[in-house]
Amino acid sequence: MTELKSLEGRHSGNVCGLGLVALMYVSRSSLPLKGDYEAIEDIVQTAVSRNAKLQVTGALIYTEVHFAQVLEGPPAAVHQLMQSIGRDRRHSDVTVVAQHRIRNRRFGSWSMAYNAPSPYLDRHVKPLVAGPYLRRQGEETVERLFSNIKRLYDR
Repeated sequence: MTELKSLEGRHSGNVCGLGLVALMYVSRSSLPLKGDYEAIEDIVQTAVSRNAKLQVTGALIYTEVHFAQVLEGPPAAVHQLMQSIGRDRRHSDVTVVAQHRIRNRRFGSWSMAYNAPSPYLDRHVKPLVAGPYLRRQGEETVERLFSNIKRLYDR
């Protein structure tokens, strides 16, 4: 099982209580072939079904090298999903880069939005997977990635 990392080096799931949380993680793809769209389709279809049942919304980005995903929902449901994601062998170095309480969902109409591979977004994801950069400029980079992902789905 992959250990989940966060900005502070703690395990994810430490935002508890009522209300909603938003969580973003990044990871390295372990898919054997770039462009393994069958595997990606399986990930997306599983996420759409499971997220709807758990009242979780969000967005997934696959860059052929990295994944970035935003999850929004009840804290216990998001934590449950992150435990499952941490065990998924299709990626490694799962790192929680943002986790906070929210009042409103950014991806409220998507149980799991997905966008085709994006080399442009990989430029924003890659530094978040690289440790030292994350600690110095992580918050700004995370917010920029959140905004870019949201912009993709608002078109």
